[in-house]
Amino acid sequence: MSNVKKFVKLHREAVLFVLIFTLAALVRLVMFCDHPAGLNQDEASIGYDAWALMNFGIDRNGFSLPVQLVAWGSGQNVLYAYLSIPFIAVFGLNVFSVRIVNLLFSLITVVAAYGTVKRWKGKRTGFIAMAMVAAAPWNIMLARWGLESNVFPALLMLSIWALLKSTEKPRFFIVAAVILSLSLYSYGSAYLVITLFSLACFVYFIIKKLVPLRYLVIGAAVYALISLPIYLFMLVNVFQLDTIRLGALSIPRLNGNRIDAQSGATLSDFFHNFFRLGIEQTDLIERNAFPFYGCFYVISLPFWLLGIYKCARSRKGFDIVLLMSLVFSVLLFGYYNSPNINRVNAIYIPLILLTAVGIDDFADCRRSFAAIFLAYLMCFCGFCFTYFGENYRVSMSREFYSGFGEAIEAADDIAQDGRTVYITNNVNMPYIYTLFYTQTPPDEYISTAKFANKGSMFEIVTSFSNYVFNTDGAEKGESGVYVLEASRRELVAHMTSDIQVFDNYIVAVIP
Repeated sequence: MSNVKKFVKLHREAVLFVLIFTLAALVRLVMFCDHPAGLNQDEASIGYDAWALMNFGIDRNGFSLPVQLVAWGSGQNVLYAYLSIPFIAVFGLNVFSVRIVNLLFSLITVVAAYGTVKRWKGKRTGFIAMAMVAAAPWNIMLARWGLESNVFPALLMLSIWALLKSTEKPRFFIVAAVILSLSLYSYGSAYLVITLFSLACFVYFIIKKLVPLRYLVIGAAVYALISLPIYLFMLVNVFQLDTIRLGALSIPRLNGNRIDAQSGATLSDFFHNFFRLGIEQTDLIERNAFPFYGCFYVISLPFWLLGIYKCARSRKGFDIVLLMSLVFSVLLFGYYNSPNINRVNAIYIPLILLTAVGIDDFADCRRSFAAIFLAYLMCFCGFCFTYFGENYRVSMSREFYSGFGEAIEAADDIAQDGRTVYITNNVNMPYIYTLFYTQTPPDEYISTAKFANKGSMFEIVTSFSNYVFNTDGAEKGESGVYVLEASRRELVAHMTSDIQVFDNYIVAVIP
């Protein structure tokens, strides 16, 4: 026992780091593919397009190496798809390979928070920041499903780390430039935040002479080169120009721009959005956050306010950089008229780091630090109890259409003879699940797909190949293979005994 105590004393920092990281990994890995059970339509979309690009060189809309996926018609960010390809190549197209990118980036964020804040404010504050990210409900929840926009906060965290490190090793400014430019491909809100943040950092680093000029120039050139295609994409879609093809690279014109459609916030909207998503930390969407717990716990409010005050007052080199990332992220509250947590996710990285600064400053003695630690521990335990509880898991299984994919696979096996498969359209974009689980080649989909509203922002596919997204025939007893909600079992029970159950869905063969 004395040897253990001696080891812990000698390697206290390493032990604490491993403990926090292990906790972060466990809470993100437990039931990883089964909670949320099922798949979200955005996960299925990004996964299928990544698989199609890997195997056929085109996405489901026929574009090679797109800088933005057309997806439903209004676009989907492409970086997550490219990052997923190696995992799909190794593990196949499934829930695990689609979600693992967010899991890894979430854990990288935990480590980067420690490395950044330790170098910036010291070891103790670094551990507080690491623990805050590790236990933040927002970061835990985003790690467990494959929404492509959720890699953006991790990239912002890494860029902040690289910028700070560049003040010691100037070549890391080039690394920061690479990360910042790549983040433009991760989410639409990055167009505003990253463009302004990158420009402000470049000017600030010149004025303060934080990095030698040659590294600043090289970094700016690297940023311009990597980001050029996405800025061309913006021009194409703002001015409604034709699709640009540069060799294999595609810069597509979308059917519509969701970001513009969601813009137009008033000053009143700005304050409402800031209060709801910044202070209350909830958007009332269960898969993003819980009321009371919030994104990184509502009790953090006084601490992040204190952190802002301390950084603004000191105005040291890196304090200003972090405050700039916060200011430019806050602008999103004034852009989107009705944002959710995913659309403004950039703000939570600087807020969590500033919270760590505030806690460190406030906890000036062991007793106050212990009280704060206990308060956060109780919140964390309460969140885990709610998140992993039966009620929430059942609720999420419905929202993520648990069993739908397995039902499609079963129906596809039955219909190998070419029979038509009728699939319920009471699912958001059922065709993308069908593409995902049947792994239909994109050229077959493109040549056979029929649409209810071709050319719209959200194209509705009515059929492709031998799949029809309408089950009205089941009510009339028409023969076929049907994928239906489990609640409709009684509708077909008297017509056939050939019924298979898959959680919330059934497959019925009506002769």
